[in-house]
Amino acid sequence: MDFRHSTRNKKLEQWIIVFLILTLCLGLNFFVSKITWQIDLSSKTKYSLSKESIALLNKLEEPVEIIITIKEDNNLPKITQKFMHDVKLLFGALENAPTSKQIRTTFLDVESPKAPPSYLSKYRLNEPNLIIIASKNGGQKTIFRYDAAVGSNPYDNSVPFKSRDSAARQALWESDFYTDWKESYNGILEPTRFRGEENFVRVMLEIAGRKSGKNTAYFTTGHGEKSPFDLDESVGYSELSKILEDRNIRVASIDLSIVKEIPQDAQMIIVAGPKGTFQDQEVASIQSFINNRGGKLLLAIDPVEELSVLDRPAFGLRPVLKEWSIRCHDMLIYDSSPENYDFFTGAYILRTFREKDNHEIVDQHIQLGLSIQSDRCRPIETIQIEDANFETKALIYSSQKSLGLSNWTQRKSPPEKNPLLDLEGNIPIIAVSEKITNRNNLSLSNGKIIALGSSSILSNKYLSKNSGNQLLGKNIVYWFNDVPDMLEIPFREIDSYSISMQEDEFENLIYSIAIIPIFVALTGFFVGWFRKEFWVEQNYLF
Repeated sequence: MDFRHSTRNKKLEQWIIVFLILTLCLGLNFFVSKITWQIDLSSKTKYSLSKESIALLNKLEEPVEIIITIKEDNNLPKITQKFMHDVKLLFGALENAPTSKQIRTTFLDVESPKAPPSYLSKYRLNEPNLIIIASKNGGQKTIFRYDAAVGSNPYDNSVPFKSRDSAARQALWESDFYTDWKESYNGILEPTRFRGEENFVRVMLEIAGRKSGKNTAYFTTGHGEKSPFDLDESVGYSELSKILEDRNIRVASIDLSIVKEIPQDAQMIIVAGPKGTFQDQEVASIQSFINNRGGKLLLAIDPVEELSVLDRPAFGLRPVLKEWSIRCHDMLIYDSSPENYDFFTGAYILRTFREKDNHEIVDQHIQLGLSIQSDRCRPIETIQIEDANFETKALIYSSQKSLGLSNWTQRKSPPEKNPLLDLEGNIPIIAVSEKITNRNNLSLSNGKIIALGSSSILSNKYLSKNSGNQLLGKNIVYWFNDVPDMLEIPFREIDSYSISMQEDEFENLIYSIAIIPIFVALTGFFVGWFRKEFWVEQNYLF
């Protein structure tokens, strides 16, 4: 046997194997580059669209384009990089969703000379660091803006210095893309839930969905009510106004003692914490609005503090509530238990809901374990009226340890229970009523009322800080706006154990788990082969 010939054959076989392995790697790389991948391995398909979102997106009447002018580089603050990562994952789900209209995303550098002028002019794009949603007919809305220049000059004493990371966090906080911010180990607030799906779907429906002629929320005035234009951090209602405007609902004020009829563009009437009584003419206007026009009414009524209004229970609005199977007691809910009352802030913690047959407004509160915070409350209970065409439910209750105090302005502290006049146990604080009419064997909504036993629940004091109150306010607006599917879009939990990849991320993964290990294996193979050849040659020579 020719030893040299045998050695050459083995070398040829080895080189053939190397060639085949390299060909396989190159072929795999080419295959990956030609396919758009989106693999969701997270729990509950975290980065796939919910069925509620898909149902809503199928109501789009025209295509939608999402335009991003944020430059993706390592110079972005870490929180903004995290945001862009979450948003890109959501974009992949939106583009691949089985919807009737196309949803396209475009990344654009507005500062680049290659940016098409016609495109920039069409969408009025003149600044970077924006996310814009636009429709074919010209509808457009900016849903995120980030000022990259903030805090760039710490030596300028004329402007308070704020770090870029701090500015980015504030921008994300105000954008409402994240919720439930909690302090991390290093003292920095970090979000725990991503609500981008809800925000993007909502804006797309506002821009390209079916339009309604009734799009104004009127806040009543003339009785000491809270104002939607008041920015006060405690008693103002500007946060609720922002929620309404973000959902394409115009906000205005109305004095029912002056106008003869509520305007035709009115979608809802909001009575926020009145201190004076409504006269019969005003009550009649409200009744006509909800009974004859299918309007929506939000009543947020505080406990009565002045004797002057006791002769007109519930500030003169009791006839409206009674007709809709709701009773508003002139009492004060008292609860001194530490788990339900914060002695430092004076806030009541409301976390008791219906055990069965819950309502869509509070379903997510129950699922996520969110509570409602409030100042002093009054009882709001449902009543049964024979032959009434109403679906009436109490949504939120006080704790089992609470009392409903009558004549509370004259009671001592701590109060003793009056078994004849006081209420005890779980006392309803928020109730809803919906009028149902049957036409052609179909149940149709014809007016809605929600009554809250405290105006502070939707005030800036709690609406801006507590996620439970925020969710309540938004769900009330959705329920009033007849988009119940929007109430069910879930928040996305943020954790470090989810794996979600798109095309570029999948390619990087292939390189890390396939290409690189194969390269290392080949290097080891050649090192071993050369050592073997050197050993064979040495033995052959000797």
